[in-house]
Amino acid sequence: MERNIKLHFIRSGLLTAVCATATWGVPKAIESPRLPVVEILYPPGGSLLDRLCETDFKMQVDNQAVQAAVRKRLELQKQWDAEGPAYMDAALSEVGLDFPYHEMQATLTVCLPASTSIPLIIDVNEFLPTAKKPAPAWEFSEIMFHELMHTYVSPVFIHSALMKKYQSEAPTTRYHLHVMAVEKMTLLKLKRLDDLKTIDHEYRNGPDTAYKRAWKIVSDIEGYQAFIKELVALTKSTLDTKPLAKNEPPSTRLVSERKPIEKDYS
Repeated sequence: MERNIKLHFIRSGLLTAVCATATWGVPKAIESPRLPVVEILYPPGGSLLDRLCETDFKMQVDNQAVQAAVRKRLELQKQWDAEGPAYMDAALSEVGLDFPYHEMQATLTVCLPASTSIPLIIDVNEFLPTAKKPAPAWEFSEIMFHELMHTYVSPVFIHSALMKKYQSEAPTTRYHLHVMAVEKMTLLKLKRLDDLKTIDHEYRNGPDTAYKRAWKIVSDIEGYQAFIKELVALTKSTLDTKPLAKNEPPSTRLVSERKPIEKDYS
């Protein structure tokens, strides 16, 4: 599946709503990090977003795909409920930080050309019966996990020596380094080696050069472990633990008592 497409469209400012229910405050450090509940949304008749694609964005929307997404929503919810916790627990237990939100709402789309993390939107086209080139079913949960990890790893950016090292790279490359590292670590940890092989092929051969570069840095230059080490090192000694200022989101102020560790799941 081509996951590396047209992200500049998403960053154009057309979409600004954030689909997340937050618990404001700094999460406590606990041995088993809290996993978010993810609710998958796509109402009968399709979403307002997909309707706006036609009326405001002047993009053609396949009504058959809309109806297929309506019928598919519950199946995808059950799939994530069955598979998602394993992905999330593998990642969060390794890093040691809670996810910053108790609940997340993921909206399906048959219009936008890619999935996004903020707002959390999942391009479902390739998982529908109407798809010209269907994606394997397992990849839906993996894409959801990928987008959630964008939110999860964001506190590391202001502390990361590796982000500074690669500051001349394209923003899409830089902001995927820790995400792809978690992705690779998690698939290795879960022994989903065939899935990792598929994703490796997609990143290396997809049309987006920024994704290719990020995957090369993570897999061939630095190694995923270097990025995981930075995430694990997000402790009280490196994060500000003062009370949150008014309207300050918690995602940049996560706290963990976890000590830095080094593991190689390959």
